[in-house]
Order: sequence, then C-alpha cells, then structure tokens
Amino acid sequence: MNRSETVGYHELRPRDLVERREARPVAYFGLGILEWHGLHNPLGLDGLKADEIAVSLAKELGGVAMPPLFWGDNRRVVCELVFDPDVSPWLPDGTPDHTRAIASHMGISLEDMEANAVRAEREGGWRLWKELILHSLFQIQTFGFKAVVLIPGHYPLVDPLEESLAAYRKEGGKMESLVLTDEMYAEDGSSGDHAAAFETSLLMALRPELVDLSELDPDPGSIPVGVLGDDPRTGASAEFGRDIMRKFTTITRNWLAELGM
Repeated sequence: MNRSETVGYHELRPRDLVERREARPVAYFGLGILEWHGLHNPLGLDGLKADEIAVSLAKELGGVAMPPLFWGDNRRVVCELVFDPDVSPWLPDGTPDHTRAIASHMGISLEDMEANAVRAEREGGWRLWKELILHSLFQIQTFGFKAVVLIPGHYPLVDPLEESLAAYRKEGGKMESLVLTDEMYAEDGSSGDHAAAFETSLLMALRPELVDLSELDPDPGSIPVGVLGDDPRTGASAEFGRDIMRKFTTITRNWLAELGM
C-alpha cells in the first residue's frame, strides 16, 4: 500500500477523483463525535479511528475517503454523562461514577453538560444527526459513487445510522451500503469497547503519535477514568490494531466482491 497516496475526496483534483471513482466507485465515510476517551487517548478518537479506517481501506482497496463527520450527535449519549451507574444500569457491576472525575480532568461543568443534553433532547435527540447523514448519503450519490462504506466510530451512532439508511432507501437512494462496526471483528459480536484495549489498539496502529499509555496510572489496581473494557495498559498494542484492520479490510473486500466491484 502506498501510504503517501492521496485518497480523500476533499484533497483530490477532478482528474484524480474521476480516475479513482471509475476504477472502484465506492466511498468510505467515517463517523465520530467529540467525547472523552481516557487520559491516554485524544478526545476525537471515535472520528479519528473511523476516518483513518476509511483512508486505509481506500488506499488498500481503491475508492475514495469522504471527509469525516464529528458534529450533530445527541449530546445526551456521551460518556461524560452516561458513565454513572445511577444513570446507566447497563454498566458492569461495581463501576464507579466516572462522570465527575471526567469533568474534573477536563475542567468543565457537569451541570452545563447536563443542561446541553436536555436542550439536545428538546431539539429531537438524534434528529439533526440523522438528517445530516441522509443529506450526506444523497450528496455522495450525486458525486457518482455506487457504494458507500459507513464507519460509525461511536457505538450509539449505529441505530440512528440504520434509521437514516432506511430513510435513504425510502426516498430512492441507490447506493449499496455496508456499515462497518467494531463488533464485526469477533464473529460473536463481542469485540469493541470504550477507550480500552480494542479502541486504543486501533489508534495505536493508525495514529500512534496520538496515544500515550504513560498518562495512565501504572498501578494495576487503579481504574482508568472513563474506560470500559479490557485494560489498555496490558491489552493494547499496535499489532492488535493491525489485526483488527486486516479483518476490516477482508470484510470490506469480500463485500465489494459480492457486489462485483
């Protein structure tokens, strides 16, 4: 793979875009949000990993990576608010309240975050984001693509994404679509986490300069703030991230082959 190859739609000149699209008319679209991902990871991890996956797939398989989306999500469903067992009964037993620790580290007001979540709910929760996705799908279609690979880096994006795809089909959308999620790495759907070994490994493979495990307390008995899943201090590695990318590439390659692309 040519790592210096330009594959981003917004970076391509018209002649180069047409050449790439004619060779393989598939667009890759990374979707993320801005949310805490531990002291060791960047705040845009969801969108960063999704966009880097998109770019990697475009370089490996052909096609074009669209600019990622970071905005418009439902701000009720972010770890700064939901990583509190009193709010989220689905959290593993024994999980402490991470929300106030996150607010303290960030120097932000938890009360302001809550007020914004209430405002977001009043404005329809996922309404704006779903409209942005629907709008984007039709825009990508008008650019001449026949298929789109959507990469939701934030797990709560998956359900509203499926709703947007259903609306796209209902309104006459013609592109084939694949939603590539972290859960697809393990055949039983058990993979994926939040800022733990899985997500951290992906970013270590794709953007290693953005991860710093030394930011975490080396005491194995300490609980990393805002991290859910296998401990990144012992489970994260760039090689694990490369394994994940190889699986994602295989899944996408097979899907494109089934489409005859």
